[in-house]
Amino acid sequence: MLLQASPLHFQDVGLLSDFLSQTFVPLDVKAQGSQPFSNTAINEQLGSLMVTEMRCTALQVDRTHALADRTESALYKVSLQLSGVSEIHQQNRRVLLHAGQWALYDTTRPYTINVDADAHLLVLQLGLSHMQSWLPCLQAALVRRFETQEGSGQLMRQMLLGALHQRPLLSDVAAGGVATALLHLIGAQLSECADVTLEQEQDSVQHVQLMKLKHYIAENLTDPALGVELLCAHFRYSRRYLYKLFALQNLSPADYIQRQRLEACKQLLANPHYQRPVTELAYQYGFRDATAFSHAFRRRYGLSPTAWRQTPN
Repeated sequence: MLLQASPLHFQDVGLLSDFLSQTFVPLDVKAQGSQPFSNTAINEQLGSLMVTEMRCTALQVDRTHALADRTESALYKVSLQLSGVSEIHQQNRRVLLHAGQWALYDTTRPYTINVDADAHLLVLQLGLSHMQSWLPCLQAALVRRFETQEGSGQLMRQMLLGALHQRPLLSDVAAGGVATALLHLIGAQLSECADVTLEQEQDSVQHVQLMKLKHYIAENLTDPALGVELLCAHFRYSRRYLYKLFALQNLSPADYIQRQRLEACKQLLANPHYQRPVTELAYQYGFRDATAFSHAFRRRYGLSPTAWRQTPN
């Protein structure tokens, strides 16, 4: 392994799924093939970048629609293949990565990754704060294959591998400088994509705006005023534009808010330490009364809130 920290070994797919979900975002993981399941992973912080190194047996990793819909903030991943083969599939795009190739993908949208046996890869996590200057070319760059045999790609790969090898000797200041330089080199390759159309640029901007809306909603679920009027006033959007953004989720703003409130209530009710009455919970999360809350909960999950609370979870 390249990283200097103690590696974690996984012979159980459930434990690996838990590790990946905690390291990245919630994921479904399935073992593939007949090879004994054996995977090794390490996390390392390099300045502002979290780097994960993995050696894998054959795997399928899914970010389902249901998991992606619960995303509250934008997170992108750079996957650099060191050996073996991986396939990334997202939004009708598919890319096959061999040794020395990398691709960028978006965790706020569903995706599937198939990793062949004996694969070795590095994954970097990038938030929006890393990527502001890349937004115009972001959609054109997603799920595309980038090379590291020459030019900025070669510099990026050499710097990344060298920094990971030298990480124990780097001060936090030096590690931060390396991370900044790596981001510039990644951005240089992304900017070399094919010409960005106006439609792609608008899609990138709207996607970021939707992420900010979702984050604001997640932070204000218990505000009784949370709704279309508040969102329009806070973000200075027209009602028409707000509905256009949520159309990307195939939901109205009100439906999205209700789903998030119900999900928050569902998690609280599953917590044995949460003992407050259902009626109090309903008012806390903006429902006009317990009956309206119960009807909405049953439509969404097939059980009443009380029945869900009593079900082993």
